[in-house]
Amino acid sequence: MHALSPASIRHLAHEPPDGFVFWLRHGLMALGVMVLGACSSPMGPIAGGKLEGETTAWPDDWSFTDSIENVLLETNPMDPYSVTIWCVTVDKRIFIAGVSQENTWVQNIDANNAVVLGIQQWLYKAYAIRIPANEVPAAVGDAYVRKYDRDPDDNFIEEGGIIFELVQRQ
Repeated sequence: MHALSPASIRHLAHEPPDGFVFWLRHGLMALGVMVLGACSSPMGPIAGGKLEGETTAWPDDWSFTDSIENVLLETNPMDPYSVTIWCVTVDKRIFIAGVSQENTWVQNIDANNAVVLGIQQWLYKAYAIRIPANEVPAAVGDAYVRKYDRDPDDNFIEEGGIIFELVQRQ
C-alpha cells in the first residue's frame, strides 16, 4: 500500500480526471451550438430564421424606434432569414440600411421585397422599397449620424450603402 503525500492529495482533489476537461469543454460547445440552432431569431451578428412574435398594426408614426438601437428584419418568406439591423425615422417613416449589395438579406430583398420587421415582441409586415442612392433624402443620412453617433464625413450611402424604406404590407 502506498501512502499519499499531502501534495498528491491536493493534486487529486483539484485536478479533474484525464479527458474530463476535454469532454466538458467540447460538450458545452456542442450544447451552445444546439441552443443557437434552436433559436429562430438572430443573435447579434449571427443570422436567424423565422421571427417569432405577435403581428400588430402598422403605426402611423415610427418615431418610437428612435430610442431602440437594434431591430430584427426577416427576409425571404419561403425560407426565412433574419438579421439584426439599425433603423432610423424621418418624417414618421422608417428606413433601414445595408452597407453592401453582398449582404444576404439585401440580396433576399432584391429577389422578394416582402419582409417582417421585429421590434421587441411585435412583428410588422412590410415591403422594403429600395431608394436609389441619388434620391436618398439627406435627412436619412443625418438621422443615422445622430442616432448611431456616426462620423458625419463617413457617408456610407455615397460609398455603396443601400437604403430601403419600409412600407405597410397587408
